[in-house]
Amino acid sequence: MTGPLSPYTLLRSRRTGRYENRATMKIHHVWCFIHGQVDVSYHWHREMEVLFVLRGRFRLVIEGEAHNLAEGDLIVINPDAPHNSISVSEDALICGVHLDLGHFERRGLAGFQARCYECCSPENGTGLPVRAVKAIMAHLAIIEDADSCATPLREALSLLLATTIYRDFPRRTPEAAETPLGPESQHRILRILDRLDTMRSDVSLSAMAKAEGVTVNHLSRLFKRHLGMGFRDYRVNLRLDAAAEELRITRDAVAEIIERNSFGNPAVFYRKFRARFGSTPANYRRDRSTINVLGKLSPAERQDAMSILARHAAGIGQASEQAFSPGSGHPSADDGHRACTSRREGE
Repeated sequence: MTGPLSPYTLLRSRRTGRYENRATMKIHHVWCFIHGQVDVSYHWHREMEVLFVLRGRFRLVIEGEAHNLAEGDLIVINPDAPHNSISVSEDALICGVHLDLGHFERRGLAGFQARCYECCSPENGTGLPVRAVKAIMAHLAIIEDADSCATPLREALSLLLATTIYRDFPRRTPEAAETPLGPESQHRILRILDRLDTMRSDVSLSAMAKAEGVTVNHLSRLFKRHLGMGFRDYRVNLRLDAAAEELRITRDAVAEIIERNSFGNPAVFYRKFRARFGSTPANYRRDRSTINVLGKLSPAERQDAMSILARHAAGIGQASEQAFSPGSGHPSADDGHRACTSRREGE
């Protein structure tokens, strides 16, 4: 898959938290991609992301909470929510769409940017128009693959997708503490992530707070709010990601990698590694040694993806009718819809 479907080309590295800024979104307001087996590092962006598992299994972590997704699952990631994904199976294929909510708010979906949608997953009896969303996403992916200049059709489909989510997906009212972070706070977090990425030593939160000229408590709250996890947990995850990268690209002994990444207790490392990556270090090394980092599709995978998408695209007529029918409601957390029925870690 080439062009607009190339996944996550702006990620700085496999192991670094990253805010993504896609200049192309200013033109098209929607970005569609497909990727195969790939580990996508921790990142966040100002657009809403909708993911649809075409085949296989993925493990997705959103703001520190793990979700295990299987074929047919669909999940919504709110803007600025830090997340990463790991392919659990070799046959994994996923389709994703990014939506610029500000653009669609200007098109008439009032208050779209301020809404927090629940990360919802598939045919779960809640009445959610999941099939309609899959049909629209399938069409977006197909036209991107066939003609990246199909702007009018892309705009129509993206509005259809945004309207369906806006009207029919469960949401909750964000609390005051969840209001978007300002540019100054965001830049502070990015500076800290840059420093953490270049420091191999065990840097403390107090040292970071002193360098930024803020209190430890303030920086701790800011870090937790922006990344969905505490400073210490994020620092451990950096070391785990570095260890995973070394497992993938070197033949060094696991014991050497553990020591190099400052894990004094091997038992703690093995436990945390399994919790993050879903396998032992040995199995991770075996399974990841041939993974294409960017998840580029082979010709056979591309053909399979297009075949799966074509089946789902058949429901576009019903999706259009449902999105613009006068009977659609505006469900919220008070409507009794379940937040997320994907298989959370530990269930």
